[in-house]
Amino acid sequence: MVAAAEARAKQAVQAHNNWTKQSSPGASIQAKESSRHPDAVQYRLFVTGLPTDSLYTAWSWPLNSQPQQVMEGITIGKDGVLSCAGKTPEQCTSPNPGGNDDAIDFTFYPQKGEPYRLAFISQHDPQTRVAIVLVPKPIEGRDKGCTLNAIRLTPKFELSYITATGFAPNTDLSFDTRSWDERHLIPGRTDAEGKTDLMMLNGVVGHDRGTTTVKVIGTQCSPSLRFDWGPVNLNAGQKH
Repeated sequence: MVAAAEARAKQAVQAHNNWTKQSSPGASIQAKESSRHPDAVQYRLFVTGLPTDSLYTAWSWPLNSQPQQVMEGITIGKDGVLSCAGKTPEQCTSPNPGGNDDAIDFTFYPQKGEPYRLAFISQHDPQTRVAIVLVPKPIEGRDKGCTLNAIRLTPKFELSYITATGFAPNTDLSFDTRSWDERHLIPGRTDAEGKTDLMMLNGVVGHDRGTTTVKVIGTQCSPSLRFDWGPVNLNAGQKH
């Protein structure tokens, strides 16, 4: 049973890492935060390397769900901004007054560490596409140029994906993880770019929620972070 859970977790991590790899060669996308409130964060997205005479469909991949279509008729406007031109029936129309040539503000209501995985696919050629992962409320720890990051891969944080960057290349280190009365020292090794990662199945027998702390023990730095797992606000989501 544990082996089956670990196999599913590995598949989830791999699929998450592969999301942005679907982008067409030469295509890229950048996000610029346009607004932030206690519960909501808005971004405008800018695309390069894709045809500007095509219409695009937005797809979203929420946690614990399959990718789903969320918007059609998107155009690439001035400076590559994703927009609702509203000039033809096929183009989306902005709800703002005028409704034409308006940049789209993608609005999210995130939990801490929650990724929002978006892809924009040409309605004329499905192989023409670009994808991005946004984490509006990151969980990070930093120390002496090294960074530790925790991504929520299930709504209750039963599965977390930890990444460590900025370390010396090709060196050994260890992850010190703690939750309730459980502690684990997990060995790791950085790659040629000084990066490594860790998949964690959170949860402790006898508890439906808790706090996990993760610390990297390295030769040059030791960043740490913490996050809560268990029931979350089920009203969190996204709008466009």
